[in-house]
Amino acid sequence: MTKPLDLFSFHGYRNYLKAWIEHARENQTSNLSRLAEAIGVNPSFLAHVQSGLKNLSFEQAALISKIFNHTNLEREYFFALVQIERAGTQLLKTYWESKKDAILEERSRVKSRVGKHLELTSEDRAIFYSSWIYVAVFVATAINDGQTLDQIASRFSLDRSKAEEILNFLESNGICGRENSIYKMAQNSVYISNDSPLVVKHHTNWRMKGIQKMDSRQKNELFYTSPMSISASDFERIRELLLKSIESSQKIAHASAAEEVFCLNLDFFKVAT
Repeated sequence: MTKPLDLFSFHGYRNYLKAWIEHARENQTSNLSRLAEAIGVNPSFLAHVQSGLKNLSFEQAALISKIFNHTNLEREYFFALVQIERAGTQLLKTYWESKKDAILEERSRVKSRVGKHLELTSEDRAIFYSSWIYVAVFVATAINDGQTLDQIASRFSLDRSKAEEILNFLESNGICGRENSIYKMAQNSVYISNDSPLVVKHHTNWRMKGIQKMDSRQKNELFYTSPMSISASDFERIRELLLKSIESSQKIAHASAAEEVFCLNLDFFKVAT
């Protein structure tokens, strides 16, 4: 598999478009003709866009951004790149250049807050968050400083071929590494931004796993649901307490020896009809 694309490393949308199409072609997921059809243009038009003879319209850029499954920040950056090329005056070009720089600065702040992490391409994010099992296997490779294929298959009651498929995906994307027959966690975390369309899938996967586990829950496991009528100010007080608990839990987890895979699910929200 080719190296994942990082939109923010591109300073022109044409080069990004070329790289995306080449990446998709190599992985047999798409090509220029299929992308052109998806946005309702002739393939020759898209070829002219890549060569610099034509520009994408804003509407076409919006369609491409949706197809590429961009996060909100990625979409804003992509739009800025397109608008820089479309700008008819230096004043307008300077404006969009400043917007692009502001987006890069915002992204830098977000990355510094979440710490060391790996960002996947939209295509690989879709696979990684398609099921809870990808995340679970990733976390499990920290146990005993690594796990074999057979250990992973046994731990999660997977067919050996399915476990191998998941581990191969994790390894090819740099999420896990392999030393002989041992798979080890290669990243402290895999980041998905809160504005990603896949974040709902990620939360849903683990909420459903929690519901399934309730039928066979053990005495030392915790499941708690408490609808309540409270003031807005007390909502903020409880929210702050929960955030502090999450921070404390993370510190404990990061320093803890990996022995088993556990999951913490937490929701605190306004109930709307």
